[in-house]
Amino acid sequence: MRIVRALATFAARPQVTRRLLSVRFASDFVSMSARPGAVADADVLADLKDPLVIDVRDPSEVASGKGGPPATIPGSVNVPLNIDGVKQSERPTTQDEFLDNIKKAIDALPKDRPIITHCGSGGRGGKAAQHLRDAGYDAYNGGGPAHIASARVYEMTESGELPPYTPPMP
Repeated sequence: MRIVRALATFAARPQVTRRLLSVRFASDFVSMSARPGAVADADVLADLKDPLVIDVRDPSEVASGKGGPPATIPGSVNVPLNIDGVKQSERPTTQDEFLDNIKKAIDALPKDRPIITHCGSGGRGGKAAQHLRDAGYDAYNGGGPAHIASARVYEMTESGELPPYTPPMP
C-alpha cells in the first residue's frame, strides 16, 4: 500500500521533480550488493554491533578534518588507501596492498566484527570496503566522518544510550 501511495504522489508531480524523485525512489530498492561502492545508510551503520572503523584518508586529510565534523571518529584506525599519497585515479591500490597496509597498523582484522571504512565522502571508503568484502570480511562504506557520526546519533535515539561521540548541533 505504501508503494501505491508513493507512486500516486510521484505521478502527480511536475516532470522535472518526478525525474529527480524517480532516481531516489529507485535507489531505495537497490541492495548494497548491487551498488557495491554505495555509502551505507545511517540506520544500517547504527545497527552494527561493535564495528571496527578504518579511516582510509591520507594523514593530511585527517589533520584537516576532511569530511567532518568531526575530524575523526574516536577509536578509528587510520590506514590510507592511497599509496604514497598518489590518487586512486592515477594509481589504484590493489587488494593485497591494502590488506598488507592494514596488517602493519592492526595485529589482526576481526572476522567476527563488522568493519566500517570511510574517507572524506565515500569514494575511497567504498573501494576499501569492497577490498575487504572480497577478502571475506563484513565491511561497509561509511562515507565520511560526518555520516558515521550521524549514524551514532541515530543509534542513540533508537537505543536510548549515548554514543561515544555526539556531533555539535548546527
